[in-house]
Amino acid sequence: MKCFVLSVGLLIVLFASVLGIAAPDLIVSNIVLSPENPVVGQMVTITATIDNNGTSDARDRFSVRFLVDGMQVDTPSIPFGIDAGRSKDVSINWQASPGMHTVTVEADQPFNRISESNEDNNSKTITFPVSIDQATSALADIKVAVAPFEDHSGSALINVGQGIADELVARLVQSGVHVLERSDLEAVMQERGLNPAIRSDLVTAGQLLGADMLIVGAVTKANVQQSAVSLGFFSASSASVEIAISARLVNVYTSEIVGAVSVKGSASGATGFSINIGKILAGTQPAGANVCTGGLRSDKPYYYIGETVHFGYKNTNAPGWYGVEIDTIGGAFIKKLGTDQFVNNGACGEWFWDQRGPGGVQLSPGMYIAKLFHEGPFSYIATVNFQIRPGTGAITPLSEITVGSGQFDQTIVGKATNSALDQLVSQLINGMEKAAPAVLATRSAAGVTEAPALAAHEGQVAAILSDGRIAINIGADAGVHKGDFFQVLDTTNLVVDPVTGEILSYDVVGVKGEIVVTEVRDRVSYAVRTSDFKPLIGDIARPESK
Repeated sequence: MKCFVLSVGLLIVLFASVLGIAAPDLIVSNIVLSPENPVVGQMVTITATIDNNGTSDARDRFSVRFLVDGMQVDTPSIPFGIDAGRSKDVSINWQASPGMHTVTVEADQPFNRISESNEDNNSKTITFPVSIDQATSALADIKVAVAPFEDHSGSALINVGQGIADELVARLVQSGVHVLERSDLEAVMQERGLNPAIRSDLVTAGQLLGADMLIVGAVTKANVQQSAVSLGFFSASSASVEIAISARLVNVYTSEIVGAVSVKGSASGATGFSINIGKILAGTQPAGANVCTGGLRSDKPYYYIGETVHFGYKNTNAPGWYGVEIDTIGGAFIKKLGTDQFVNNGACGEWFWDQRGPGGVQLSPGMYIAKLFHEGPFSYIATVNFQIRPGTGAITPLSEITVGSGQFDQTIVGKATNSALDQLVSQLINGMEKAAPAVLATRSAAGVTEAPALAAHEGQVAAILSDGRIAINIGADAGVHKGDFFQVLDTTNLVVDPVTGEILSYDVVGVKGEIVVTEVRDRVSYAVRTSDFKPLIGDIARPESK
């Protein structure tokens, strides 16, 4: 009798398990746009393919929700359900507006009529740009420059100002806006000793660069609410994040603000950070000292392998452009950290290093030296020694808190930031479209005409810097651009005009090697070698044919 009862119980459990498994499972397998690359004003057909991957039919009518940029657009239905193993398409129409957009499609929403084996796999999201129509847009003749954004958020995220600006530039370019190189804007400011914290200096740099509009802005808020659950050996944490960004459009011919926008982006879910997200956004540096107390400082005297190295310089001197390089204790150059920063008197510049040298190779344990340099004229003004020790400490993966990195984009903070940026692009393009006629009118009144693009010509090696960079005596004025490649030549019978310095003639003996330009200023460019060779001051640098 006991065996009979046990057998019946097992059969009931098995039958219940089979019933649980034999259920529909609706997923969104694909989202397609028609036209595939829409432009502003076009009617776009958005088609979603809904699959039933379950083992039984979804027999009842259910709805499919379409959201564009988080807003519900339509909820068409599939009236007779979907048989197991089959698919059905459902479509809506949407009029394209400029900028980056996200489309999310959710099966069996918002009413959840179908009981499924998995209720957590019902949605899919795609992101795509809508570009301006160059034939009809008022922006077709407008050039835009983007300044580094200010960070008023109080977070301890890395590269906020530069990262947000770079991400914004990429989205604007994808949307068909003519955006000038940000590195060129910074190079002009360094060359002329301009202060990016002063709007009139930014406007001057924009004018020199040939921009019509300038975008300046700030990250104004980075709020996080975090919760954690711990059940014995299992623990999980989640967070909701809100990022706020504001931006202003400036007419470079009048310095007038011609548009202003503010956006908020939010996201929630698992934190994605290897360390406590609340500590990151509270602006604390675990077990580290304040690096902004005067002079060049590191937050710790030693670091374990893989830890983020944090430097700061509180400037007690005149405002200027500063940078940090890492050398071995013996003086061998390893790496320059990021881009140079303009540091006002009394302000603090900060730099971060992931302990990696050329080629992304982790540096070995040992003693190292950070050297602070000042641009214009170039000079080293401070140093600080620190140590990398064997073993691992409380490692903060640098990429997780560096704005613009791929790993940052996968975190909740990254997703909230990208949501805000997508909205920002759309609103900025709308603002630029409205302001463009007035800006073009002031350009015409100022008598400004577009200069023809210059083709880079040959120059000469002017200096070989201690960090290995090679300076050549031609720059933006000669049509040099970041990323240009030059051959360094071995020549003879060189003839140079004694008055103008113009190269008149030479005979080529051979090619010593190749360099690529990493930074351009008005009359000088900085490059690095792509192969191992020894250049000499005076060597001819000839642009490679494209």
